[in-house]
Amino acid sequence: MAINRNRKPCFRFQLLIVLPVVVEHLALASALTPRPRFVFGGVQQQDSSEARSITKTYRTFQRPFSKVAKESLRKDLIGQCTERWRNATLDHFSRIPPDGGVVTFPQRYFVCSNYWRPRGLDGTSGPIFFYLGNEADVTLYLNNTGLMWESAPDFGAMLVFAEHRYYGESVPYGKHVRKHMGYLMAEQAMADYAQLIMEIKDEYDADESPVIGFGGSYGGMLAAWMRLKYPHALDGSIAASAPIWNFFGETPPFDTGAFAKGVTYDASELAGSAPACIYNVRSTWDVLRVYGRDDEGRAFLADSLGLCPDAKPKNTDDVAVLREWLAAAWDMMAMGNFPYPSSYITNGHGELPAFPVRVACSYLDSESFSDGDLLEAMGQAVGVYYNHTGDVLCFDPLGGTDPDSDHDASFWDFQWCAEMLMPFSKDGVQDMFWEEPFDLKAAIAACEQSWGITPRPLWATTEWGGRRIASGSNIVFSNGLLDPWHGGGVLEDVSDSMPAVIIPEGAHHLDLMFSHPDDPLSVIEVRKFQRDAIRDWIRVPFQQRQNRNRIQIQDHQATAAAATAAATEGAAAELQESAWRGSCAGRLWQLVRQWLGGVLGSSTPATTMTVEAE
Repeated sequence: MAINRNRKPCFRFQLLIVLPVVVEHLALASALTPRPRFVFGGVQQQDSSEARSITKTYRTFQRPFSKVAKESLRKDLIGQCTERWRNATLDHFSRIPPDGGVVTFPQRYFVCSNYWRPRGLDGTSGPIFFYLGNEADVTLYLNNTGLMWESAPDFGAMLVFAEHRYYGESVPYGKHVRKHMGYLMAEQAMADYAQLIMEIKDEYDADESPVIGFGGSYGGMLAAWMRLKYPHALDGSIAASAPIWNFFGETPPFDTGAFAKGVTYDASELAGSAPACIYNVRSTWDVLRVYGRDDEGRAFLADSLGLCPDAKPKNTDDVAVLREWLAAAWDMMAMGNFPYPSSYITNGHGELPAFPVRVACSYLDSESFSDGDLLEAMGQAVGVYYNHTGDVLCFDPLGGTDPDSDHDASFWDFQWCAEMLMPFSKDGVQDMFWEEPFDLKAAIAACEQSWGITPRPLWATTEWGGRRIASGSNIVFSNGLLDPWHGGGVLEDVSDSMPAVIIPEGAHHLDLMFSHPDDPLSVIEVRKFQRDAIRDWIRVPFQQRQNRNRIQIQDHQATAAAATAAATEGAAAELQESAWRGSCAGRLWQLVRQWLGGVLGSSTPATTMTVEAE
């Protein structure tokens, strides 16, 4: 995704939201949203000579995806699961009732217990593998998180896939949800997950079951943060492609151009793409600028790129949107630059080819393109993504809206403004795009205009600790170097118990996917490392429980021994006293006591006086 200076990265699969004053970051993600779409709107960043438009237009893909394709859901997986619903607390942190008196919302989750080992004679039970849902329909992760499915039999694990509030079907306030966005926060979502874990443990008598969190992209961020904040709920976390250091306030600072550089790397010869690809992609933006100045030139652009008749750009603002649309295809192909054909990035609606960036670059492998040929080649290149089904006759970057996805189309945009303000920039030199530094003031103005929210640029670092998380434990951070998000990820070990593992040939959280014959050796080794880490995390709590039980048994035995000793000592004393009383001296003493009692008028029973035996 081409992330421009004002654009916010949306981990959600195919969502490109352009905030006022910013062309918003394409819905990225591990979360590949079930309702992916492009939404353009607001002020577009233009060259200094171009006028700015304040018109708001909302656009989507010409082929909107309202949900994860039903036919793509693996029945062999979902058939092993039970769809469950719970009344989740809407606001975990305020004692004041939420708006409208709504105190709960329906949260969906799936429990898959075919491989689970219930409590045994030793009091232990199998672990719980818990997927922390991202900004998407939870079935997307159930359908694709092979690391959990393939590991479950060996560990005797229960699988739980929890849906993130406000996404998929876990939506508060129904059709009025957009009026009540304030409860869409990562902190609230993690509290949902913490409560759900406790409920599942109680329901399945699994108090002693270790819980291992899994997540990719935003879900990976949640997995890491939740282990830090709720270590009693998660015994460890696999945080894949989690850009937790993609914020202001980091020391050293985050490189805002990292994402654009990452996309460019995928298009480089070093990453296996055609040698001339980067040069030709970069040249395209100059061609757009030159021909986009007048009607004749814009008609030439539309014809050469294969745009639909009604999609011809009418002004320089439309050309800027067209430029973003072209760049966004490269962003998404880079995220989905897997070594085999995959429908993950498309939510099951057709497959992208293996290494789609290489395929796209193959159309741009020439050093002598004319302007028209260059645009035609670029149209074919982005068609690898936009026409992955092969039946699109022409392109319409400003296609119609998908009403089914209106309720969550821009929800990541809200989160970006409220708590996830990630800065992104391009420079056109170290990347293949154009110069566009991040404009914080413009981004803040956009959030205020769109949502009435003034972002706190340092809040994410304040809330989650930035790079100062060494006090945590039991997190494996994984990143693929073909994934443009890796620039904001953890690439070096934080500590012995929080290692970073790298997949040189890996795109967006490839390690979470199902095993494939074309997997590179690096991802195979990373998965082995992750499983070994999980074994260690499970073993340590088990040993701790054993030690605790051993101490409890020892304490009980010591208490019982002390009680026995006291009872024995008392019995011995009583026997000794009884024997003394039966002796001549004892009988004589009893007679003396009785005589004294009669003389002195004492009523004290003889039995009240204890005489210590010699």
